[in-house]
Amino acid sequence: MKNWIALVILLLGFTAEARTLLVSDVDDTIKLAHVKDITEAIRFSRDDVSRFAGMNALYDLIVNDQPDLEIVYLSNAPNWLMGNTHRRFLLNGKFPSGTYIPRTDLSADFHKLTHLRRLINEVKPDKVILLGDNGERDAEFYNKISLEFAHKPIQFYQFIRIVYSNNFMDFQAARPLGQQVGFVTPLEVSFELEKAGLLTSSSVQWMIDNFAQSILMAPSYSAGASSFMANGDVVFPYFVNCRDLAWSWDDSLSRFAIMKDVKGRIFDRCKLKP
Repeated sequence: MKNWIALVILLLGFTAEARTLLVSDVDDTIKLAHVKDITEAIRFSRDDVSRFAGMNALYDLIVNDQPDLEIVYLSNAPNWLMGNTHRRFLLNGKFPSGTYIPRTDLSADFHKLTHLRRLINEVKPDKVILLGDNGERDAEFYNKISLEFAHKPIQFYQFIRIVYSNNFMDFQAARPLGQQVGFVTPLEVSFELEKAGLLTSSSVQWMIDNFAQSILMAPSYSAGASSFMANGDVVFPYFVNCRDLAWSWDDSLSRFAIMKDVKGRIFDRCKLKP
């Protein structure tokens, strides 16, 4: 009961004029977590600094370009286990302020669905940006929510980070569903949000100017590398297997000279076929 009261209080803080809602997962979406490996997941559960590079900057740009934006960090991780680490992580990583909602009971199956429904009904947005990863059920839940609210005048923009691949080791990796866009770096997300009118061209240019070079210079950590090689701000964490990425941003190659090399770097790291 106390948990629901706390959520209602948080929702009362949302401005009545808010029309854009951004909901972001935490583990393996913005924070390094490696949830598919229990030993590494335990190690990362105490890590409140290691993050996917550029995501904090991307969220800041969305805040600047969408003044009516409300941000929610919605995690399926139990509050007793990850709550304090996640809160420190968001602060240390300088992510935009928002409401943090962890799982507070033992039922993990519908935690995200329950809160997504409540958030959409309370905030009443006309645009919803959902960011998650393919390590658990984000793709399934986000797709389900978009279908449930298909009768409403709400536009959904769904992004799934490709962290794991469907192979003999990571056979449970989820694939993006419906209109969901898979991504490996925040540049791909920025291109899609620009098309949707949610990011300005100057914000995309800022991402290119301040992040593209980091992709080119980022080291590739091989499978089996020590997790301690992936601390801090990381473009390509050692555990990421992104061979299921579907590249669809060739229009950026003519706009930004550096993107030809960025595409090549991503293809090389993800072992994609040209």
